[in-house]
Amino acid sequence: MARGALLLLVSLFVGAPAAAKEEIRLPSPSTAHKGSFEPEAYRVKWYLRPPSPRGSSVKPEAKWDPPASAGAGEPARGIHVEPGMLFLRKSLFPGAILPEGTRLAGHGFPAPRRFITRAAADAVPFSSDQLDTILRMFRIPRGSSKADQVAATLRTCEEASPEPHACATSQQAAAAFAASALGTGEPRAVVTVVHGEEEAAAGARYVVAPNGVARIGGGAAGVVPCHPMPYPYIVHYCHRPAGVEALRVELTAAGAGATAVAMCHADTTSWDAGYFRMLNATRGEEICHLMPLNYVLWLPAAANLQGTYSRKPGSTRD
Repeated sequence: MARGALLLLVSLFVGAPAAAKEEIRLPSPSTAHKGSFEPEAYRVKWYLRPPSPRGSSVKPEAKWDPPASAGAGEPARGIHVEPGMLFLRKSLFPGAILPEGTRLAGHGFPAPRRFITRAAADAVPFSSDQLDTILRMFRIPRGSSKADQVAATLRTCEEASPEPHACATSQQAAAAFAASALGTGEPRAVVTVVHGEEEAAAGARYVVAPNGVARIGGGAAGVVPCHPMPYPYIVHYCHRPAGVEALRVELTAAGAGATAVAMCHADTTSWDAGYFRMLNATRGEEICHLMPLNYVLWLPAAANLQGTYSRKPGSTRD
């Protein structure tokens, strides 16, 4: 593997250190109500179908290629998955071709951003019982798509879960949760990186490179994936799922490439039936998903990243 790929897999995480006095920027009144926040690549919870409130801006799912729900005739309502993000483990092998339209950045995904400082984040309300205050603070009209998304994010963060989880509103909070969940003082953060200035050209499809699949974590040591949530500023839903393994996947395409992080779930028996219809799969089959830009995977300090450069979370100022 090229040295550049080894260096780029790793966690530059959220960019340059934030200024100590950085503040959350409020939108102007003329733009606060427009549109929606960028969508997630997929739901953060697989084992239950979240409620879809009236007026929700959640989009319908994008089908795997070829369409996998053939014969079922029933869409997986409430499930949002971008093309190529979700697939069966048995489909991931050198030479495998990802679906047309697979993108790891841009095309609906939010651009890479850094967290605000922990002090700024902690000064902002973050709970469902303060929803009205939050909407007023960010000039978001009640009943708008953005208001629905803010409410849904707060509900997801506050819901009980069978696995350790937390919503991190700062890089330091994410690192602290990962350290606690993994039982390590220095967790390593790993992200997907697209090589070159742009992704694969329109119509080009990513192909898994020779020797392009390698295990980088999971099992008893555990991993903590963090998913960005629709919100006025960056919020990550971080959790420690059981029975998963983390993979590094090298992808090539005409004039482009990527070093992607993938998560594979070995036990999917309790997942929503919509996922199996989407993938034309049998309940319980191992299912994986790629982690596009702005998603972060935390690994124990002792994780073997095969020579990749990793920056410790303490290198960013609080």
